[in-house]
Amino acid sequence: MPQASLFVALSTQQNIANILPILELGKPGDRVLWIESETARKNNWSQGACVVLRRYGISDIETLPVDDDPVSIQQILTEHPALQTTDFTIKLVANGGTKLQMLATSKALNGHISELLYNSDRVCLLERYRYHRDRQEPVEAIPYQGRGVDLLDMLTCNNKKILGEAEQIWPSDSPELPLYGKDIDYTSKRHQRIWEWEKSRPSCPEPAFSYEEAVRISPEKRQALTKIVLDCCGLKKIQNEDHYLKKIYDAAHRLDADAWKKQPKRASDEEAPDVGRDLEDAVSVRVIRWINQNPNFAKMIQSIWRNVKITPSYNNKIEAELDVALLLKNGRLLHLECKAFDAPLKDMNSRYSVLQRSSSQIAKMAICIPFFEPLSDLEWHKEISENANKINEWDHFDLIEFTFPEQLGTKGLTFEESLTKWVKPFLFAD
Repeated sequence: MPQASLFVALSTQQNIANILPILELGKPGDRVLWIESETARKNNWSQGACVVLRRYGISDIETLPVDDDPVSIQQILTEHPALQTTDFTIKLVANGGTKLQMLATSKALNGHISELLYNSDRVCLLERYRYHRDRQEPVEAIPYQGRGVDLLDMLTCNNKKILGEAEQIWPSDSPELPLYGKDIDYTSKRHQRIWEWEKSRPSCPEPAFSYEEAVRISPEKRQALTKIVLDCCGLKKIQNEDHYLKKIYDAAHRLDADAWKKQPKRASDEEAPDVGRDLEDAVSVRVIRWINQNPNFAKMIQSIWRNVKITPSYNNKIEAELDVALLLKNGRLLHLECKAFDAPLKDMNSRYSVLQRSSSQIAKMAICIPFFEPLSDLEWHKEISENANKINEWDHFDLIEFTFPEQLGTKGLTFEESLTKWVKPFLFAD
């Protein structure tokens, strides 16, 4: 009977990298020694990861509390009973902790480690370095084959959850292409109608009076505003009254202006088509068809999702939304942010930052925007192309042009070829 394994891991902010090697190689009877630093305890990094391990049958988990100081880790681990027995082969997962903490862990386990494991955050593979007293073996890089974690597991590791019913769209058979993005006339009319509808709407409400002008015109309302503020705050008097009333007045108008911009459209789909939804639907279908036609890429992808809303585990406040997302077997999330018209830089930076906090720091985001060569002379398409040119200048985002099937974008690539270029760096070459 094979000897049981003791997996040793240091808790980290990105625990998905810790649990993947354990789930890949773990067997019934194996144990996990989970080293938890003061920082890890303070930020509750370990809870979600341990939940996922137990979800997959790895239930014998010992949490070992240590200080952040590497010296503390080395001293406590050196005295651990697991090092005084030969009942287990010790496998060290080298993805967690700081570099000095991992070095201290390795020194404490010196002479006891049978194997060093590393989840590659670049290419989808597990690296295994086996220790022998009489010889050295080269590092073995293997693609993940066993139990892969899914999107819910990855989010659980970060103490996040999925709100509502997210759509897992792959693995699945290839669906038929929708009319949008396939039929030129249909696609053009959808964009033309929403463009005309948007142009007919005022872009913002009528400019508000300045505070000073409003007070001059309606001085009696200033007194009413003062009374409301005093009553709400439980005050009898406000120092620098006009200064603070102006701040409240201006803030209220900023709120109104922002709400105006974000208000949902109040029109039928016939009058104002939802081309944003059209684009997401079409991208989803084309991604599924692409992956089913590329088995080498399919081997490294765990699942594909759309319409995912991510919240903290303890409330339902939405932190991130995923249009179309590919989860790789090494825990990396690739998100296609679909934008039918514009993608403001500030908004994209914010979404990217939230995506990495919610999933992992190795998550990547590409912006997918339409480019239809047969329609490129139309005014609405020219505006989209101008926005795409701006996106092209941003170094930290890839631009993927959604084209008609078999037609090329401005970079000389079809949509599927752009996908291939984006995902290929993570492919493990056999």
